[in-house]
Amino acid sequence: MTQFFKTTALASAIALGISGWGQAQDAADDAQLRQLTGAWVTGWSTSPDAPFSIDQIADLYVQDERLFSYDFGRPHNGVEGWEAASRYYEGFMALPAEWTLVPADDMRVTVRGDIAWTTVSLSGSGAMPNGDPIAFPEARVTLIFEKQEDGAWRIIHEHGSSAVPFPDAETTRSLISDDGQ
Repeated sequence: MTQFFKTTALASAIALGISGWGQAQDAADDAQLRQLTGAWVTGWSTSPDAPFSIDQIADLYVQDERLFSYDFGRPHNGVEGWEAASRYYEGFMALPAEWTLVPADDMRVTVRGDIAWTTVSLSGSGAMPNGDPIAFPEARVTLIFEKQEDGAWRIIHEHGSSAVPFPDAETTRSLISDDGQ
């Protein structure tokens, strides 16, 4: 085999190896981000037998001023920094006596270098201490993760919202269909 072919074959083998490693890394990141998003959903639960603790979710977040959160409730302008967010999360989760989030089967994961985001639709239910029911029939969350120096993905931004009652399902379908019908 000539030197040219040997060099070309070696370069091709290296390129294929790097490409395969990138695909394996993408699959590993995807799996890890799905697991972290699932842990986020599970972590936002509370009951008299298992009260909410910030420790359930703390490791999912950067714990500095980079964290920014828009949640389902107030404040309208969001919460900035881990210290403020953790106080808000604990206070918010002290309100219901019971609360459970259930993810839909529509999670999406996107990775772009050291930044990734996941989206998932949710429903939620529970009860206030006086027994009044709480229902979140349609909600969604976007979590933006940053890969840390140690390789761990941490949430740097979260946005939760719930659907407004309009447009109705039929109108919504017409808005997103190709033929407008």
